[in-house]
Amino acid sequence: MLFLKDGRKTEDVVVEITRLDDDDEFEGIRCPHCQWRPSSTDRWSCYSNGGPEPPFQSCGTTWNTFSTKGRCPGCSHQWAWTLCLRCVEWARHVDWYERGSSGHD
Repeated sequence: MLFLKDGRKTEDVVVEITRLDDDDEFEGIRCPHCQWRPSSTDRWSCYSNGGPEPPFQSCGTTWNTFSTKGRCPGCSHQWAWTLCLRCVEWARHVDWYERGSSGHD
């Protein structure tokens, strides 16, 4: 996000500029079960709560898991599984990336 001050006016004016294509980076990402495509505004939380992820000391950070390829920015835990926010099914994180997308290594 970028903020600019417009110097042409006598009062302070702040203009917020956002990328219109923020979701382009998520274009190659889909739930393997229901084909739902997450957006840049979707959020996951770092909680070890009985899913297929092996138990670990979670930190509670909330972030977009696909912006970090599944690594929690709070505690650096690398999530192997991701819960779909639409169908509520777990899938291996790497299985969300469509073949040839930037997240699939």
